[in-house]
Formats: sequence, C-alpha cells, structure tokens
Amino acid sequence: MTRACVFLISIFLAGLSIGDAGALTQDQAKAQCRSKFAPVVRECVRSKVMKSGGPPAQYIPGCRNAIMSKARECVGKALFASAPEPEIDLAPPSGRGRVVIMLSGVDGATAYKPFAEKVAKLGYYVVLIDGRQISTKDKQGGDRLAKAIATAQGSANAKPGKVAVIAFSLGGGDALAYAERQPDQVATVIAYYPVTSFIAKITDMKSFVGKFQVPLLAFAGAKDTFMNCCLVATIRSMQATAKDLGKSMDLVVYPDAEHGFIKGANYRAADVDDAWKRTTATLAQYLGDAPAHEVTAAPK
Repeated sequence: MTRACVFLISIFLAGLSIGDAGALTQDQAKAQCRSKFAPVVRECVRSKVMKSGGPPAQYIPGCRNAIMSKARECVGKALFASAPEPEIDLAPPSGRGRVVIMLSGVDGATAYKPFAEKVAKLGYYVVLIDGRQISTKDKQGGDRLAKAIATAQGSANAKPGKVAVIAFSLGGGDALAYAERQPDQVATVIAYYPVTSFIAKITDMKSFVGKFQVPLLAFAGAKDTFMNCCLVATIRSMQATAKDLGKSMDLVVYPDAEHGFIKGANYRAADVDDAWKRTTATLAQYLGDAPAHEVTAAPK
C-alpha cells in the first residue's frame, strides 16, 4: 500500500474530529447540533427585527438557511466521532450468492440497510459495514477491508469469486483508496458521492488514479457541497485522469443532486432510479446474472 493511502485516514480524521463519543444515532446528532444553532437563529431574527422591524416569522427562513451548512457539518462531525455501528449481513433469498461488500457513509450502516436489502433480494450475499470501521486512526483500513472481504468469501452464504464493493460518501473514499488496489479480491467498485477531498492533501490526482486496478462506476451530485468533501469538480478531474491513464472509470453526474441524494432530505427519485439501474447492470456484468435481476425498482 502506498504511503499516500496509509495517511488518508489520519488526515481526513484531523479535519473532522470533534473528540471521542459513544454510539450516536443521526437523530441524536441532529438534536445535539440543533441545541447549538437554535440560539444563533434566534439572535439573527432578533437582530433583524431590531434593525428593520416587522414580524419575526419573516426572518426565520433566511436566518435558518444562513447556518444550515455549518449545522450539517456539525451533524457530520458528531457522527464521525461516534462509535461505529455493527456489521449487517444479509443473505439472498436462495441462501447463497456472490458477495457484495457495502461501505456506509458517516451516518452508519443502519441508514443504508434498505439499500442493502434491495441488493440482497437480487440474489447477492451483502455484508454492510459502517464506513467508520474502515476509516480509523490506526491507518490499517486497507488491511481491515481485505480481512472483511476474506471473511465474507468464507461464509456459508457466499458463492466463490471476486466481490463487488458498493460504497457511499465516507465509505466511497475508502473504496477509492483501498478497494481499487485489491484486484485479486474485488471485481468492481461502485461509489456513490465518494469523499475525494483527502486526495489533494496526500498526493496528486495522477499518482492516486494511477493505482486504480478495478473498474469503477461513480455517481456524483453537481450541487454537492457538503463539507466540501465530495465536490463534482474533483471527481471530474479523477475521471479525466483515468481516461488519460487508460483506467476503467465511468462517472454519472446528476445536475440537481446534492450529497446523499439516495435518501433523506436530499432524496431525488429520478436520480436514484437511474443510479439503481446502472448499479444492478454493473453487478450483473461483473458478478454474473442473479436470479432476481428483474427487480428494478430503486430503494426508497
């Protein structure tokens, strides 16, 4: 493993860490940050009423929007500092299938369980891992991912063969840094709005992409500005570099999508449906047809 990849996690953690915390749900993180920013909104409204007069209600949307970016960062940092969630294993209806390793975003494995369940119903054995299990300060993320893959391949639920890795946000950064360098175990990587901000801090894009050894399909939102972790300009640079180097990378950019567009407040049905069809087609291409590939509805 390259020195650049070894330092990925420590550098990324340095930008996010807010101290140690126990297990924290997304709702708890939101509540924690709401208590921090609610007084800021109230003071903003009070100041505007004092300055311009009128009913306070007319100023609430603007004051709330003014702190929304920082509030979302607060939630992300709180979740990252929280303890990772346990792994979730999902066997296919037949009991055995090719392995799909899934790496969650910072909001944990539970947030991506509905997506994982849909993939399992296609006929794959899905192992859903909290991305924070890979992204830790001990710099052993690549080794942990390799061990997780080997363990999954040894399961009674697994059919033999290389695995696919589907990853989201933080987990997507892990997949780019680690899964892309494990061609003996990984057949394809599918990354949804992956973290890419760490790349410029550790190496240049050409050196980073030069280590890719696995076909990559990536999805990005053109309006993704969440913590500047996953900017579309960066992943477009990655795609251009991959083309120059003869690496296999397909990039799909959704013009109106923001970060996390497959769920929650940023959910976009049309984009999710398109990404789902491309995801299932890629799984079929690299892992072989699964018996339930006629299930084409996207996860809700």
